[in-house]
Amino acid sequence: MKIGWRKITFRAMSGILVAVMISAILWTQKSSASRLQEFNYVWANALQVANPEYQIWSKGDVDRDLFSISATVEIESHSPATAHGVVDSVAEISENVLGRVGATPVPPNRMTRYLGKFMGGQGGSPEAKGEAVVQARTLKSRELATVIVELAAPLTEDELEAMGDFSMLEWKRFFLSGSQASTGKPVYWWPGKGGCSATRLVDPQCSNQSAVSQFQQWTHNLSDDDQGDLAKLGLDLKVLRDAAAKGRIFGFIANTFSQDQVLDLLSRPEVRTVHIVERWVEEE
Repeated sequence: MKIGWRKITFRAMSGILVAVMISAILWTQKSSASRLQEFNYVWANALQVANPEYQIWSKGDVDRDLFSISATVEIESHSPATAHGVVDSVAEISENVLGRVGATPVPPNRMTRYLGKFMGGQGGSPEAKGEAVVQARTLKSRELATVIVELAAPLTEDELEAMGDFSMLEWKRFFLSGSQASTGKPVYWWPGKGGCSATRLVDPQCSNQSAVSQFQQWTHNLSDDDQGDLAKLGLDLKVLRDAAAKGRIFGFIANTFSQDQVLDLLSRPEVRTVHIVERWVEEE
């Protein structure tokens, strides 16, 4: 009788081993170069959309082992004034053999509390603008700032570009919704380092110069099956799709702005208010 149990146990273990081997073979076949590219494109950008407080981008390399794939993303503060925390750090995004996606948690920073109060698209506010003018006038000569700009009403990309110099793709750090209840942050998109790292895996020539269109292209790659993994990052698939469908900008992040530039923004009726998040003295 004991021998019989041993035979059954051996057969069961053999069956499990065969199943594992078959799963590994199927996983390897599934993880083709294009599949790895798609994973990197979708989920590196998802981490950035979920964390506007940082500059996040992938260098394009994806590692694959027997039961998972993973990519390392670079993380930096928007402001050179921030010299600690996760500046010049990395995070990892991964997908296991069951198709479940995970990522290294990204901690909040100074900008997070401003994002929690984001009121872009909620109409004008003379009081908020007046307070911002007072704050802007405290910026000293040669002092620069990282700012969050709230628009009074949503604008198209062309309308926003008409307000100032947004010719550099890397400047287009756009909020594409109001603050979301699920995250306390607006939906965000940034074209990435060099103005193209967010899309270079699917568009190596960076022929798409519209940040809003890039976001819409990225959202188009999301499926209903991604909802659970997006939720782990604090993202809601319906909210992302709604933002893509509307294609409007509710505000943006601007870096290295002087007092004159901040006051110029505040003089415009399209701007609701401006928050100075970080400030530092420009090096000679």
